[in-house]
Amino acid sequence: MSFRFIIALASLLSVATVSAAQEGQEKIDTLATATVTSAIDRNINFTQTGLTKIDGSAFRRGFAVFSSPDVLKTLQTLTGVSSGTEMLSNLYVHGGDGSDNLFLLDGVPLYQICHLGGIFSSFNTDVVEGIDFYKSGFPARYGGRTSSVVDVATKDGDFKGYHGTVGIGLLDGRLQFEGPIIKDRTSFNVAMRRSWIDVISAPACAIMNSMNKEYGEKQNFGYSFTDLNARVTHILNRGSRLTANLYWGNDGLRITQEFEGHDQDGSLSDIDIEDTRFSWGNLLGSLNWQKEFSDKLDMRLLGFYSGSRSDIRMNTTLEYYRTDYTDVFRQDTHNRNRVNDGGVSADFNWYPHHNHHIRFGGTYILHSYSPSHLYSQYDTDSGEVLTDINKNDDIHSFGNEMGIYAEDEMSLTRWMKVNLGLRYSLYEAEEKIWNYFEPRAALKFQVSPNVGIKASYSEMSQFSHLVAATYIDLPTNSWLPSTSKVAPMRSRQVAGGIYGRLPHNMHLNVEGWYKTMSNLIEYKGMNSFFPPLTDWEDDFKTGIGKSYGLEVDFGYETEKTSVSAFYTLSWNWRKFDDIWPDWYLDRNDNKHKITVVANHRFTEKFEMYASWNYHTGNRMTVASQYLPAEEGAWTGKFLYESPNNAKMPDYHRLDVGFNFYRKTKRGNMSVWNLSVYNAYCRINPLYASVVKDKSKLAFEGLGIGIIPIVPTFSYTFRF
Repeated sequence: MSFRFIIALASLLSVATVSAAQEGQEKIDTLATATVTSAIDRNINFTQTGLTKIDGSAFRRGFAVFSSPDVLKTLQTLTGVSSGTEMLSNLYVHGGDGSDNLFLLDGVPLYQICHLGGIFSSFNTDVVEGIDFYKSGFPARYGGRTSSVVDVATKDGDFKGYHGTVGIGLLDGRLQFEGPIIKDRTSFNVAMRRSWIDVISAPACAIMNSMNKEYGEKQNFGYSFTDLNARVTHILNRGSRLTANLYWGNDGLRITQEFEGHDQDGSLSDIDIEDTRFSWGNLLGSLNWQKEFSDKLDMRLLGFYSGSRSDIRMNTTLEYYRTDYTDVFRQDTHNRNRVNDGGVSADFNWYPHHNHHIRFGGTYILHSYSPSHLYSQYDTDSGEVLTDINKNDDIHSFGNEMGIYAEDEMSLTRWMKVNLGLRYSLYEAEEKIWNYFEPRAALKFQVSPNVGIKASYSEMSQFSHLVAATYIDLPTNSWLPSTSKVAPMRSRQVAGGIYGRLPHNMHLNVEGWYKTMSNLIEYKGMNSFFPPLTDWEDDFKTGIGKSYGLEVDFGYETEKTSVSAFYTLSWNWRKFDDIWPDWYLDRNDNKHKITVVANHRFTEKFEMYASWNYHTGNRMTVASQYLPAEEGAWTGKFLYESPNNAKMPDYHRLDVGFNFYRKTKRGNMSVWNLSVYNAYCRINPLYASVVKDKSKLAFEGLGIGIIPIVPTFSYTFRF
């Protein structure tokens, strides 16, 4: 199959076949309105294990870090999910890495899910209609990742009237507006966010530069992120609608440092200027067509584009002034990486009986990876190029990914429901074809109207891999495909539990899982800002992993009060023969995790919420002993008991928030929010360093924390 033919076919289908795959929820699993608590309470109704449905309103009422509600930080509170580094929006689900999660925005894969290295997620809660979060029992219609699925759907605009939202927070501002283009026929929904960290930092830099003027130092810092969501929905006729979705997100960072040197007589001797610019983000576009042929058959067709990019440019200028001559040295380093996906998908729902739901369909994606284009040169004032270094602009890979599936959800008896599915996944790259049959099965037995027992089995494959020098979401990270040398990652997971409603508006869910992972990769290239990727296929270590644990969800909910408590007991193991001959605990092995979330509405005008988070510390590798250099050797040796042999201090934090509501005479709503992150100012370790103990022969890890109590506020006006 030629690439030229595939590209032409994908282009034709993207225009001719469009879908509304995420427009409406499936008839069996629909959740119209719910908070986080009630969504978990309703888990008894779903066949799949590990499924949480969250209505968009839950995010807009929940805790706001830096005054902006955050989708991913809400998901971090759930069982089986580790957050990794404090304040960042990473998800480590059932032992997987952050890159092992499939993020879908209106059915389109999203690569860069965060702004500011993970402080903000890329999902604007003003337009989020709801989220389906899967962490164990995966339906056959999902594929391409091994740990979890975060399926985010945005809202249609209002077909009858115009209204919107304006929000002003500590670090960002939001604007959302929706309404009819053609009343009762066509609607739009547009939302935009922008941070103003660059506006805040400008006067701070000016003050600092004035203080350091006499020393010849000048520094400027500016960061901002912007994202835009747009959705247009047109009702073609009864049972048929067309939707166009657009998402654009961009982060920009610029750091400039200037230093002036002077001779003893005060004359200018040299100037050193370093200018670094970062730009990264996403662009997503899709056309969706939903057609309901009858009460028993509907179709959803989707054509989409998803692009991720990052550009980094570093310029250095050195000017040396002498009595009889001037030297000028310039160096320009530019690195960029790209991921471009174009795809089509088709999904069909058939209801032969009210207790019988058959889904089938398929997806095709053409992947284009340009993981690194690193170009560096330096010259003199004459303009003569002296040399080019690290010029590798030939790293470019294509891949063809295809998946077809069928799943059947049926009620065998009044008390028993089953979901049986099979997915065939294929990936072609460099004349190598990887293909797998992935069975999926879920069973629910309703013991009584208030008690259900579930079990599931899932196999998943992942064909994209993230190369990262650190655990922070940086623009230097690169996505790379599976090739003839780099096999896809695989996972197998079994899960089961009991789910029950208790008296007095309470519920209790207990679920366990066991998961195995194969073809895991660890990047063994240089731990540098620009990881060298020229021979990237040979720079991976391959290993296996396993994760298992127990999750407990407890909730209580009344009209004014909701309380949720989540507990996770888990183990997360890795085995890389090139690193260590035996099993060792993963960095994000948090054996115990507890989250308690409470919300109480005192009056129609005042609401308070609180969240307490606890987990055992992340792990780090610390040398057990240092042997001095032997005679004739340059350096000594570090001895290790095992990787990740030390545990950082336990983590705990209390967040509180207050919402003040005021309704205007015209029916508009204004909301003042006051949130306090880390209310009792617990200095939790953000990172760790290794130091020698008093014996000078052994070492210990030292956790270092820098984030104190952080009060924030925001104002939101809904009209």
